[in-house]
Amino acid sequence: MPHSIPLNLFDADDTDSEKRIATVIQDLIDGSQKPASAARIIHETVVVDCRDAQASLDSVPDPSHEQLENGPQPDGWMKFAWDCLGKAAMKVPADHEGQDKLIALVQELRQLPKASIPWVAVGGITETALWDLTKENGYGGLAQWLWELDQGAFTGAQQVEADPSTATAYLNFSAFLSRLLASGVADTNRLNALLRPSPFATSSPISIVRDPRHYEPYASAAAQWILHAGNTLYELCENRILVEVGKQRFTRVLWESWKSKFEAIERENKFTKEARSIARQAVDAMDRLKNEGFDPTKSVVEKFGYIQPLEDGDEES
Repeated sequence: MPHSIPLNLFDADDTDSEKRIATVIQDLIDGSQKPASAARIIHETVVVDCRDAQASLDSVPDPSHEQLENGPQPDGWMKFAWDCLGKAAMKVPADHEGQDKLIALVQELRQLPKASIPWVAVGGITETALWDLTKENGYGGLAQWLWELDQGAFTGAQQVEADPSTATAYLNFSAFLSRLLASGVADTNRLNALLRPSPFATSSPISIVRDPRHYEPYASAAAQWILHAGNTLYELCENRILVEVGKQRFTRVLWESWKSKFEAIERENKFTKEARSIARQAVDAMDRLKNEGFDPTKSVVEKFGYIQPLEDGDEES
């Protein structure tokens, strides 16, 4: 029987519906639920709660502001689901099959029929669809909520490098984010550990090898983006893609700069054996992509609306 990974996603005072969603995610990781069945349970839990809340409102002729606030909130339920998934991803090891199960769960949720759900919004009660993940709506709020989780867990002064458990959570979370990108579920490049303002991105190979204790957790997290989204990132670099106006363009020079940093880490004995091994894996993956090219059938450029150069020009770093 596979070893259970305690996710601890709910508290004793959470509602039964919240506990049900948290429990089904735990069961998914443990192997007693499939992504499709887990998605259906989560969806049905939210639908029932929202419709029950609507029925309670309908029974009141003139609901108060407080009663309206307790009305159906499907967006709040989606945030709760994203919160559970993000926190689960921090606990599931980067190379564990549970990471792929979490991605599959989001994909299954996204593919469910788009039933209309009542929603108390500004101006009154309207209807919305659950799990409608598009660029225009921030992938159903998923991208913003993952950013908030990242800011809350990993942006404290020296937090990642000072606490081994936080460093591990950051590594695992990066593996999840990179898988989301590669699978075409959501554009998570905003949190890409290879890009600014990540310490790995803003420092030279010389600076990195001079201070292994500081840079090791960031470098290992950055490597996850190569290991799980290398095909996507290589395509972006080869085609000089601009993910967002005003942000750094992906280029071949940028790709080579990442590789030089991983090579420097792999050669430096002051880094742990594990960090050097992860860096070596990243270098090997980058070499394979350069030799074999990226798989265009896995492209996410059009799906995420990335900006391609209108004409050839000088490469930017």
